[in-house]
Amino acid sequence: MPMSSWTVTIQNHHEAYISWEEFLENQTILQRNQTNGEETILSGSAREGLALLQGLLLCGNCGRRLTIRYKGNGGIYPTYECNWLRREGLATRSCLHVRCDLLDDAISQRVLAALQPAQLQIAIAALQELQQRDESTTRQWRMRIERAEYEAQLAQKRYEEVDPSNRLVSATLERRWNDALLQLEEIQQKYTEYTRTRGRAVTPEQQAKILSLAQDIPRLWKSPSTQAKDRKRMIRLLVNDITVQKTSQPKQLSVNIRWHGGATESITVDLLPSISDQMRYPDEIVQRVRELAATCHDDQIAETLNAEQCRSSTGKPFTASMIRWIRHEHKIPVAPSKLPHEISVQETADRFGVSIYVVYYWIERGLIEARKRNNGSPYWITISPQKEKELSDWVRCSVRIGRKSARI
Repeated sequence: MPMSSWTVTIQNHHEAYISWEEFLENQTILQRNQTNGEETILSGSAREGLALLQGLLLCGNCGRRLTIRYKGNGGIYPTYECNWLRREGLATRSCLHVRCDLLDDAISQRVLAALQPAQLQIAIAALQELQQRDESTTRQWRMRIERAEYEAQLAQKRYEEVDPSNRLVSATLERRWNDALLQLEEIQQKYTEYTRTRGRAVTPEQQAKILSLAQDIPRLWKSPSTQAKDRKRMIRLLVNDITVQKTSQPKQLSVNIRWHGGATESITVDLLPSISDQMRYPDEIVQRVRELAATCHDDQIAETLNAEQCRSSTGKPFTASMIRWIRHEHKIPVAPSKLPHEISVQETADRFGVSIYVVYYWIERGLIEARKRNNGSPYWITISPQKEKELSDWVRCSVRIGRKSARI
């Protein structure tokens, strides 16, 4: 039964195994560790596991806390998930699903940045300024206490000087004395509570310890001997809770950090692209292929990209098949095989009035300039005006070449 429902509480009625203070502390720890209570949104305990932000994350969509799900062989790939709406049948998919290392690294960097010596010096300077402002308020409290003490002493003096035989006056003065004492006690209790909650005094020794600790924390954080549970405890010393929600931009999360003390901060975390996005060629490569495809073929484009130290999405050199796939996916037309000034073998034969075998003879002997991309491609011939006149004279004077009607 909860303590609020107890009818009677009798202290030290029986000999106890533990003290009453230790019992209350244990109840507080048990309540803080409870994760399935209706009023429990976050769990402040630092548990085992690789997820550093376990118990600190809230979903920006439904307001529920994010749970941990361990994947992989032995659970070495933890992820943060919010499945409350889907579990209750109110949605068909989870509100949020993100890898732990992405959020953990972002929050760890902010925590270490907040513990830099320069940041701590600013915080200490601000603390000292607030301490100076509190001194004026403290003087007012002391003046109120002195006034209440004076009123209590004055009431006591009046009560002691009254004639005891005058009972009515004596009872009135006694009541006024008791009221003054109660008022003095109430003011002293309020002042004690004020100093306990608003105490901001920082001694020079404490400042030196804080600054030296700031230099040791990054080294301690990155040490292989530091366990994940210890890092969780360090984060909980600074961070109260973290709200995570998706942004309008794809593959991006908005992370709102609420620090202890009430300060808030918002950062953006970029998510990893999907496998298809990681394998997709960047726009710069596609644009370069588009430019080269106007005059070059696939194998030539691959050679050019490799010469420019470009690599594929998997880090390999480009091949003709890769270029062919890029052209297919992005609707890039193939470069024309024939240049404007080139003619085919048949066109050359028709121009000079010879058979195609004569043209092949000229190509084999190097008498005309011809090119082809590979063994299965046709020849494309370039004939200059001088070469055209030379071949025309040869055909006209030759007695061995079977002439046809020339189209010169």
